Amino acid sequence: MSDNKRWDFFKESDTSYGVFYPEHYTVAAFADRAAADAAADAARAAGYPAEDVRAVDGQFMVNELETDHDKSWLDKVKTRIADVVGTETRFIELDLEHARRGAAFLFVYTPEEEDGEKVEALLRSREALYARRYLPLAIERLIEPPRVD
Repeated sequence: MSDNKRWDFFKESDTSYGVFYPEHYTVAAFADRAAADAAADAARAAGYPAEDVRAVDGQFMVNELETDHDKSWLDKVKTRIADVVGTETRFIELDLEHARRGAAFLFVYTPEEEDGEKVEALLRSREALYARRYLPLAIERLIEPPRVD
């Protein structure tokens, strides 16, 4: 578990090498908060426990992703290394772009493979802009994002 866990609703670590990485969570973007809330309701109706589902607005996402509060110097070094390596930081940039344009986000705890398959179908039916699932060693793209100009 991360020593500097910022997001109180995550069951596991929210960072890897100092970069946002909510392991075993699926993250989906929606056009607005109403759409994210409706998808959260649908996830709970589909059997996901309430504590495993959370919708947040874009401002919350921006505030959390851009804040370095409680980061040690070592976390900051790890973040710089991750920036060089790349993938996670590109996803964060995508989230920030959409959040600043009014998107909202849904987090669903999906630790098992069948959870990931089930949530992907649900997110497609709810017209998620994009979605990805954070696995222990990789990020699985469930729904590809639209281009942001």
